[in-house]
Parts: sequence; structure tokens; C-alpha cells
Amino acid sequence: MNPLDALVPPEPEQWLFEEEDSDIDEGTRIRRRDLLRRIRHYREAANRERRRRGMARRDDSSSESEGEGKVNGVAKATTPTATPDGNGGTPKEGEPEKEKLVKLDPEEVGMSVGYKNLYSGKEDKRGRFQWQTTLPEDLGKPAEDAESEKWAIIVRHVKTYNDPKKVLSVHSIVVQSPLLKELLKDVLAGYPGVTVGLKRLEFNGRFEPLIHRWPELVAAINELKTQTDSDDENANQRLMHAGLLQELLATEFKDSIDSATDLKSQGVMTYEHLWTLFQPGSLVFSKQQSQDRIFRLHSSKYGQDRNGNPVYWLTCQYVDYDGTRWGTNKLNVCIPAYEGTKPITSLPTLPLDFHGDKDALIERLVERGGKVETLAGSHYRGYSGVGWRMGSMNVKEKYNVKGRVVIDTYGWNRFNPNTAIYVTALHVKDTPAAAGTGGGALATGEYGGEDEYDEGYDEDDGGMPVDGFFADEEDEDNKRVALTDEQKMICTPLVRGYALKEKMWLNFFVNAVQDIAFSSRAFDSLVLPNDQKELILGFTATQQGYRSQFDDVIEGKGRGIILLLCGPPGVGKTLTAESVAEEMKVPLYMMSAGDLGLDPRHVEAKLQGILDMCTRWNAILLLDEADVFLEERSLHELERNKLVSIFLRVLEYYEGIMFLTTNRVQTFDAAFQSRIHISLNYQELDKKSRRTVWKNFLAQHDIAQQASRDRPVKALASAAKPNAPTNGHASPTDEVDGLSTAMANLHLKRTLPHAINEKDLNKLCDMSMNGRQIKNILKTAQLLASRKGEGLSYDHVKTVMEVTQHLHNSTMENERTKSSLFN
Repeated sequence: MNPLDALVPPEPEQWLFEEEDSDIDEGTRIRRRDLLRRIRHYREAANRERRRRGMARRDDSSSESEGEGKVNGVAKATTPTATPDGNGGTPKEGEPEKEKLVKLDPEEVGMSVGYKNLYSGKEDKRGRFQWQTTLPEDLGKPAEDAESEKWAIIVRHVKTYNDPKKVLSVHSIVVQSPLLKELLKDVLAGYPGVTVGLKRLEFNGRFEPLIHRWPELVAAINELKTQTDSDDENANQRLMHAGLLQELLATEFKDSIDSATDLKSQGVMTYEHLWTLFQPGSLVFSKQQSQDRIFRLHSSKYGQDRNGNPVYWLTCQYVDYDGTRWGTNKLNVCIPAYEGTKPITSLPTLPLDFHGDKDALIERLVERGGKVETLAGSHYRGYSGVGWRMGSMNVKEKYNVKGRVVIDTYGWNRFNPNTAIYVTALHVKDTPAAAGTGGGALATGEYGGEDEYDEGYDEDDGGMPVDGFFADEEDEDNKRVALTDEQKMICTPLVRGYALKEKMWLNFFVNAVQDIAFSSRAFDSLVLPNDQKELILGFTATQQGYRSQFDDVIEGKGRGIILLLCGPPGVGKTLTAESVAEEMKVPLYMMSAGDLGLDPRHVEAKLQGILDMCTRWNAILLLDEADVFLEERSLHELERNKLVSIFLRVLEYYEGIMFLTTNRVQTFDAAFQSRIHISLNYQELDKKSRRTVWKNFLAQHDIAQQASRDRPVKALASAAKPNAPTNGHASPTDEVDGLSTAMANLHLKRTLPHAINEKDLNKLCDMSMNGRQIKNILKTAQLLASRKGEGLSYDHVKTVMEVTQHLHNSTMENERTKSSLFN
């Protein structure tokens, strides 16, 4: 006999459901059905267990060794309890028997059709709970069901504390009325984060979308009133639904709306009501790095800065260029917390409508954005101002730059990938949405919906470009589109480029970028035979245009041109490269040993980067005093051998024009001979050449003097008191006037042209000097003439030459000594 049959009747259905159905509530019915399933399950399990063991039925007196029963609907089996000494045996009198669940047949695991419901039990003080099979006792009906779906608006309320005026406040609302959704579709058009077409349109918190667009909502409702026809039932119902929403918001947020309206009318704002001032999608004004900026506001919220101080964060959007395309980027600015009211115009960031000179500001920024647009790509320009870059610890390193720069954002990304610029492409709503570009089919307005404001590259991407490589400038898909006036207005004032003198990548302010005034006399001043000058200029100009048409057996090898200029100092080797670059109006990169260092591990990477930059910019690369790196290898200087081998290998793949200058060509390694395309030997200057050099420098002197004369007199900072003419009774005004007259007369004398005639010039040409010595003598003579308040004359030049002749004589004596020893 099955022991379960002794505890439960053979027909449990009759036992559990013998009452009338109307007398049994739903909860009791569920629990009884659950108990019935368990009874059947354990009854079947007990029978299988008995058959498996092959045991005969025993009467109740033999259940001492093994007993089966049912406790709380679960089949149990009693087992001998261990005695205190650890041995098995019968439990002592008064001790409860330990029970264990009967093991389920593995074939039955998970085979029952259906699912088992478990419910969380009562929580303790720590929020922990146990799972249980019965429904919680305090379970009620859901608040939102089929009956609540018929209402136009669902309003959720919560208890309010510390407010003596009300005990309940609106937590959130759900707009279900299709008529209201149709109205709000136009009112909230373009508002970030709101999709009116959803089945459940929900608002919570401060209800920013509805409060920010409150004037538009009121205007839309008033327009409905004027268009409503008493015979149109649908129009009347739409007006009733709209009035219902307006009444709800006006009642709940009357204080906020009235306070914000009053504060704005007075031109002031409190910190608590800042959120009413800044509407997403509006234009805001701010000064960043002392530059006037206009942004399009993306979102705002209250928060904290890095020091934990309360601030109001504004996430702003602006237009930037990443080297291949125009796009949008984001910038976070904040307004620190303050007490009481503050004039809106004194806020660090304010709505553009509150700016005092809005129209003039927009005109200036549109013009500035146009300059940025014209500098998209690679451009050779001048710069006079401050450039900066991000250094260690995220601190800006500032540099005073005055010279020539190359504006090149694509090069910035390529050669500085750690600080690369990434943007979300403009007008992505015209194309299918793709990962990393933002936008999509739901994007609305010129700048799209909320997704379009998301950056295509963010911190989660690790600062990596799509597919791991930067887009190609020449790609048809990346052709630059013309910016609108509004896009120019919110465009960044920064351009990225390379400072050729400082030799570093920096951020430049576009208003400090200037056009270069190229010297038209540079190439003409070069003292070389005319056919040699034409050969150099024609050779380099042709190579610039056709460098990619000839290639080696190995692709990319042997495309460049290397020119070696050798000769004594001061004969124009460096000037040749400088004047060619000036004549061709291309950048000149002057590379020296300090740019590369002496560590072979770093020399190759730096050298390759410089060569790539020069190739990209069509620049002329000048390696002055090249013998430092190209000296012949030896068996005893392994470190220098490494440097020479690096140059030999890397120069094979250079695609641009390189000038090498040296006065020790005999020390070059033999392997460089096959890599040099043209070698020009510069001789000592003869009398005719020296005459040309003297005339060129004297002509340049007169040009500089005339430019100085045209500039206003500027007193230099000095503790010395100038000798102004006074008679002992002059007034302070007379003293000032006399001082100004004396300074003006002295300025005129100091800026006179030179007084060296042809006879004096012939005397100067007879002296054996190189071009650098002539320049230094003239410069020193000019300083002497200015000190005396006179124009430059032969006497000044003669005085300087007599003073410095000992250095020239010593050099000549050394040369004669060397000749006598080796010859």
C-alpha cells in the first residue's frame, strides 16, 4: 500500500473541490490546484521509487528502517540520525527526525509541460527576501489597466513634504490622446529627446519640454480656439483635450512659469530657475579662450564640477573640421552656483537673444567662420599670435608663434593620432544612419534629432577612427560642402597646423593667420651663374609637378630628388634652398641634428615623420651641415654607423625634394653617391660676385631704412634722460614738445640711406670676404652709424673692418699653414 494513500484520499479532486465553485475565491482555487499537482507528482514519484528498489509492500510497523510520507505536499524520507559519536543509529528520544527530499529521476528533470511561479517574500531590514510559492498577501490590482487607457491623460501624483501649500504633486503624466499628440507634434518639433509619435508619450521631472515650449503651446491652443467650429465635434474635442493639458500644467507649474517670466522681464535670473532660461536647440553666447563663441545648445542639467561644487552644465554643439569633412562636435560649459538674482548679461553663458550687440556679433562670427572654411585642407600661411597644445596632465601649453605655418588638420590627425579631431558629419539625415555617424530616419531639422547630436567618436570608442583608418581627402564621399551662414556662425575659431620655426603641431586662432608676403628679390639676389640658377629652379619645379610619374621596380621607391650643395662657408648654399622655396612659394623645412637626436631608436621614426610631412606639403627639405649624419662609416663607431644606415634606407623612399649642404663633402659615405641626383660645387666668391653681394645688401639696407622712417617714432624703455633743449623756464608742455622734436630729428638722421658711392664700392670688392662676412660687417656698420645719428658711409664700414680684421687674418693664416703642411 502506498503511504500517500493513507494521508490523502484516492480522489483528491473531490476532496479539494467539494464546495460549490461560487463559494471558492480565486486565490484559494489557485493554491488548491497547485497542491493537487504536487500530490499527483509525489505519488507517482513514490511508486517509481518503490518499483525501482524491488521492495515489497510493508506494513506500518516495518517503516522504522525506511518510511515515506508527505509533509506539506512534498515527499520526504526519514534517515537514521547520527549519534553524538558520529555513528549511525536511531535518534534519541525527543529528538526530531531529519528528513531529506526524495531524489528525482534524472529522466524526469525539466520534462513537465508548464512553468512554476515563484514570488518574492517579505523583505527584512536589509532588503533581503526568500522566494516563495504563494502570492504575497498585500498584493493589489494594477493601477493602469484597460479601463485607464480610455482617458486622454494619465496623471501620477506623489506625496509632497516640506511644502505648506500642497500635499500632493504631479510626478509624471502620460499623454494617450491622439488629438493631443497631433497638437504636440508641431509644438515640440525638433526638441531633443522627445518623440511625439510614441504610443505612450510620457513627461516627468520638471516637464522641461512643455515648460520650454510653453509660449508655443499657448499659441497653438489659442489658434485652435479661433479655428474651432461649433458644428465640428472632432475640433471641439481637440480643443477640450488641449485645454485639459493647459489647465493641468498651469495649475501645477504656475509658480515656476510666473517666476521665470517675471525674472526674464527684469533681465535677471536665479540659479534655481536657470533651467527655464536655456532651451535645447536654441543659440547661446559664451566666451571661450577669450574668443566670442555662439553655440547651439544640445542639453543642460544641474550637476557638479570636478571639485564637487554645484554647477549648471550646458552641452553645446559647434561646427568643426576633421581634415576630410565638416561636422559637429560638443563642448561642455558650466555656470557656477550663485545666491539670489544675477543679471542675465553677466552670466558666463547666456542665450543669444540677451546679447547687447547681437547683430554685430553674428556678422563678425560669420566672417570668422568663412575664414576657417577657406583654410580647410592644406595651406601655407603666416601667423603672429599664440598657439597652444594639450600637454601632460591635460594642461594647455602656450607658445608665442611669429613666422610661417602650415594649416593642415588632416596632417594633425595623421601625425598626432592621440589628439585627433573627430566630428559627426553634417546633413547625415540625408543618408542612411550608420554606426559612428549619428542621425537616422527620425532626425528632424537642420541639425537632426537627438541621435544626430551624439558624437560619432566618443570616449567609448577609445578615440579610434571607423575601420581603423582615417578617411581619404580625395574620396568622393568626403567632398566638402559649403557651410551656411548659421554653420559659419557656430564654427570653431581654431585651425590646426604646424609651426615651421618651432617645429611642433599647435592650435592656431584663425584671426591671427595671415597671408605670406613672399620676397620677389630672394632668387634674384642669389649670386650664381644664370644657367645654374635656371637649372636648379626648373629641376625642382618640374619635380614638384611630376614626381609621381616615375617609379622604381619597388613601388614608392626612388621617387624623390636629392641635391647636394657643397662648397666653402658663406657662398650661398643655404640661401639657394631658401630662395628656391621662396620663389616657388612652398614651405621650407630646415632639419638639423637637434630635430632628430642621436638615439637610433628614435631617429628613424622622427626622420620618417618629417619626410612624410614634407612630401604631403610639397615642401623643400633642407638638411644643413649634412655631414653630421652622412659621414663615412667606420669599424669603431657603431652608434654613428646606425645613424648613417638609417639615413641610407629612409632616403630611398622619400618622394619630395631634399637639399643637402656641406663644406666637408670628402667625408660623405660612399653609399650616398648613388642616392644624390645633382651635386653643385660652390666656389669662393670672385670680385664680380662680391660686388653683386655688396650691392644686394646695400639695396636691402635702403629698403629697411625707408620702412623705418615711415614708422612713427617710438621711445625705447630706458632710465637715461634724453637731452631735451630747455632754457630753464620752459613749461612741462614745452619740454615735451622739445623732446619730441629732438627725437624726430634724430630719427630722420638714423634712417638716412647709405652714402657709399661706386669708388667706395670698388674698394670694398677688392677685399676677400664671403657673403656671410659681408652681411655681418654691414650690419655692424649700420649699428655704428645709428649710434652716431648718421647715414651709413664707407668710413663706418672701414672702421668695423679694421676692428674685426684680426679674425679674418687669423683664418687666412690657418689656411696658408694647412696648405704648406699638406702640399
